[in-house]
Amino acid sequence: MMRSSILSDELLRQLMAVGQVDILVGLPTFNNAASVQALVKTLHVGLAKHFPRERTVLINPDGGSDDGTLELVRNAPMAAEELRGTATLRTTHRVSAPYHGLPDRAGGVRLVFAAADLLQARAVVIVDADLVSMSPDWVGELARPIWKKEAELVVPIHARHALDGPLLTQLVRPLLGTSYGRRLRSNAAGTFGCSGRFAARMLGHPMWERDLTRPALDVWVVATAMAEELAITQVHVGPSVLAPRPRRVDLPELFEQVVGTTLTCLERDAAVWMPRAQMSELPTIGEPQSVQDGPATFDASPLSERFRSGVRDLEPILREIVSAATLSGLRAAAEAGEGAPMIADALWVNTVYEFAASAHRGVMSREHLTRALVPLYLGRAASFVAHLVHADEVAQRERLAALESEYEMRRPYFVECWNANGRT
Repeated sequence: MMRSSILSDELLRQLMAVGQVDILVGLPTFNNAASVQALVKTLHVGLAKHFPRERTVLINPDGGSDDGTLELVRNAPMAAEELRGTATLRTTHRVSAPYHGLPDRAGGVRLVFAAADLLQARAVVIVDADLVSMSPDWVGELARPIWKKEAELVVPIHARHALDGPLLTQLVRPLLGTSYGRRLRSNAAGTFGCSGRFAARMLGHPMWERDLTRPALDVWVVATAMAEELAITQVHVGPSVLAPRPRRVDLPELFEQVVGTTLTCLERDAAVWMPRAQMSELPTIGEPQSVQDGPATFDASPLSERFRSGVRDLEPILREIVSAATLSGLRAAAEAGEGAPMIADALWVNTVYEFAASAHRGVMSREHLTRALVPLYLGRAASFVAHLVHADEVAQRERLAALESEYEMRRPYFVECWNANGRT
C-alpha cells in the first residue's frame, strides 16, 4: 500500500507497538530547536486535558534536523506537574523518527497522514512546529468537532490584526472562498484538524510531488475539502506567533507558490465550483479573541514604487492578461501622484479575476503570469494598509468585509471571463 512506501521500517515498528489510536497529533519538524520542546509539552497537556480516556499518540516526523530538534522531542518531559489531578486513563504515546526526502513540511504532513491511516486514527491534528503561542486548549478545539463527527476538517481563525497578512486577506482567501461558494474566515497557515478518513483520502493527492510552502499546503487541503463538499468547521483560537526563522524563499517565489497553487486548485475543480451560484456560511465555534497590535506606521514607498514600475514595464504583458478597462484603471492608479496608490476594491477584484481566467486559458506560463501579478499585489497591499493604518479596528474590519462582498458580487464576471474564448 502507499502508506507502507512512505513509512520507514523504524517508524513502522514504533507505530505497530502503539496500535490503534483515537486521536493522533502530528508535529513535523525541521530545525525547530527554539520552539519544539515547549510545544511538545503543551500538546501532551492538551491531550491529557481534553481526551483523558481516549487512545492518543504524538507523532514527530523530522526532516533531518541538525540543531538537536529530534533529541529535544524525544527527551521532552510529559508535563507531569500540569497533568497532576487529570484523570488520564490511557497512556499517551510519543513516536519520533527521521524521514527521508526533501525536508519540507509537506513530506512530514504526508507521513503523519500515512501513520493516521495505519493506526486508524479517528481525529488528526497537524501542528506547526514553529508555534510559540499555542495553548493546550487548541488541541481540544481542533480535534473535538472531528471526534464528535461534526466535521471532516477544522481550521483555526487566529486572533490577527486586520492589516496583517495582505496576501491572504486581499487575494488568496477571498478568491478561494468565493470561487468555491464558501465564506472562509480562517487565516491559518500550518495548523488544522481533520478526520482520519480525510487524511487517508489526501494520501493519493498529487500535491505531494511539489515543494510546498506552509500556506500553499493549506490551500490544497482547504480547496480539496471544499471541492468535495466535506463538512468544514472554523474555530476561533488565540494569535499565531511563530519562532523567528530565516526566510526560505523570497516574495516572488512565495507568491508564485501560494497563488499558483490557488490557481491550480481552481483549474482542477472548475467543474465543481462553477455551478455553485450561492454562497454559504461555514460553521464557526467560539468568539473572536483580542488581536495583536498592528503597524503603528507604514512606509508605502517601496511597495508603491514596485507597483508603478511594474505597471510601466509590464504593460505589454498586462495587455495580454487583463481587459482594456482594467489596464486603464491600473495605469491611472500608477500615474496618480506620489504616495500609496488608490486601487479601489472593484479594480482589484477585476484584476484578480482576469488574471485567474487568463491562467485558465493559458495566455502564458503560470510562472510568468503569477510573477506579473506581484507588483500589482504590492500596489494593492500598499493601498489597503496605508489608507487604513490610522483607522480603528472596526473600520479596518469593515473594509475587509467590503472587499469580500466585492468578490462575491463580481463572481458572475469571473465565470464569464473564465468561459470566454478570447482575451477578456
